[in-house]
Amino acid sequence: MNSFDKIKDFKVLLVGDAIIDEYRYVKTIGKAIKENALSSLFEREEVFYGGVWAAAAHTANFCATVHTWHGDDIMRNTRLVDSVYLRKLFVVHERQPKRTTDGDREDIGAYDLVIVTDFGHGHLTKELIAKLSKEARFLAINAQTNATNFGFNLITKYPKADLIVIDELEARLAAHDNVSPIEDVILALGFKKIIVTMGTQGAVGFDGAFERSKALTNKVIDTMGAGDAFLSVVAPFAAAGLGMKDLLRIGNAAGAIKVGIVGHRASVTKEALEAELV
Repeated sequence: MNSFDKIKDFKVLLVGDAIIDEYRYVKTIGKAIKENALSSLFEREEVFYGGVWAAAAHTANFCATVHTWHGDDIMRNTRLVDSVYLRKLFVVHERQPKRTTDGDREDIGAYDLVIVTDFGHGHLTKELIAKLSKEARFLAINAQTNATNFGFNLITKYPKADLIVIDELEARLAAHDNVSPIEDVILALGFKKIIVTMGTQGAVGFDGAFERSKALTNKVIDTMGAGDAFLSVVAPFAAAGLGMKDLLRIGNAAGAIKVGIVGHRASVTKEALEAELV
């Protein structure tokens, strides 16, 4: 795929929230005798660098220079996971302040591409959004809806973007519309280039005209991070000028690879993407 050569020398900055994703694998043994609670036996744990770090790991497989910029706080998400079927049973969110920082990135304009992974945990302030909107040469954004920010972390807080990648719920919340066809929702949001991912229904893209692309797999091990993989792999190709049809195909391939990976054990590689696109 010649398009890989177009992005291999890119300098990319990923801006977003720092997250630690902890999987604590358990075996459920039944209901507690004296309480309305499930009783489980702990077996083992895995700890992953998530959030902006996981997104950057995907992009780093395609572009020569990849940097991250996050704030002082880290959100630690601890999940109890069924050790046999990998079903998530319970999640605890814990903010851990002032553990690490990337420091300020004053040279935003020096990057070919800025990717924003906004999980709504506080790093993307109004001031930072304004700075990114003004200085980024190509700005790709996802503003995620999750349990800690439901209804309050909408893509409409960004005044401009060269590429938006959000899922259907995030699009409908931002447009305040849960009934219209997704094409009408996309038009109401008003972004020039936007992709809405729809899980097993594939994705819909708009850049003046609509394109649809089917999902490339129905075998799902773990959905965590699939949207971030879609964004962080597609964004460099968008910055290189690829059309929407190709972007949807690449993004769906990246998502198909990611849902076959537990947690963040691995990232989407060039070799895996090429194999999926054959």
